[in-house]
Amino acid sequence: GPGGKGHGARGSTKDLFARVPVLGALYRETLACQGLSSVLSVMFFRRLTETVPNDAERAGWTGKFYAATNLVSGTMQFGILPFAMGRIDPAWIWRSMPVIMTVLAAAQCMHPDPPLKLVAVAFLAMKGMEYSVRGVVNEMVYVPLDFESRYVGKEVIGVFAYRLGKSGTSLALSAASAVFGDVGLRDLSMLTAAAAATWCGTAWRLADLLPGKEGGGAD
Repeated sequence: GPGGKGHGARGSTKDLFARVPVLGALYRETLACQGLSSVLSVMFFRRLTETVPNDAERAGWTGKFYAATNLVSGTMQFGILPFAMGRIDPAWIWRSMPVIMTVLAAAQCMHPDPPLKLVAVAFLAMKGMEYSVRGVVNEMVYVPLDFESRYVGKEVIGVFAYRLGKSGTSLALSAASAVFGDVGLRDLSMLTAAAAATWCGTAWRLADLLPGKEGGGAD
């Protein structure tokens, strides 16, 4: 029946992650990454609405922000990455992305009321890396795997983990608002720091499992 099919799918995914630990690590890294991205998104739009109450001005601000994000990610993807990828071990790229976000999250936590520009820089850094650097190193994880691991891994991680990371975070924030009242910018700053630290842990674990000079990999 449908329940048996669902249980079988969960079982086969668990078996896959046990057989190919790097995919289990990528799954957890994706959950953490999308969780952080979701908290930053909520924080950015909350800060923007409070700082720029005028709808027309806010629309202009948002347009400029996404133009800047596209410029940063495009520059990284086409201008920097083609030269960097042959010279930098992907394991260190996985490690550096969440470290950058942890530094920015810590900077936000130092402000009782984080300014819009700081929140925007953090969100821009996150989206810029997601659209460029992380997309490239994410694909590289699948390259040495067998066809089945690649196919099933991409299905489970590329669809389920992304959605679960985003929707799970949104549900958690909604539940927190319902239980504790309004989740303010100070609270969101703390959540951002916790999410960045979680991403650090999962990304470093993933990096340790990668084949290559710095990653551990499966022998």
